[in-house]
Amino acid sequence: MASTKFEKGSEEWQFFKDYYIFRQQFYKADDGDSWFEEMMKSGELLIEKYSKTNISKYVQSLVFSHFEDVERRYRKEMKGN
Repeated sequence: MASTKFEKGSEEWQFFKDYYIFRQQFYKADDGDSWFEEMMKSGELLIEKYSKTNISKYVQSLVFSHFEDVERRYRKEMKGN
């Protein structure tokens, strides 16, 4: 099995650092459209930052998966209330 270690400062390393911060900042939805708009804008900026890299499709996919995850958990929470 082939494995790799992302070198500090590489595109992958920097992305995962940025994604970790993004994921923590926008993990749980606040009640209100402005929070969702801010999350979407921040995610779009992350996608744009890595748009000219070899991992651009992966970045987009992961950010969109985060959007879906937040929405799913938010809807579940709203049904429970």
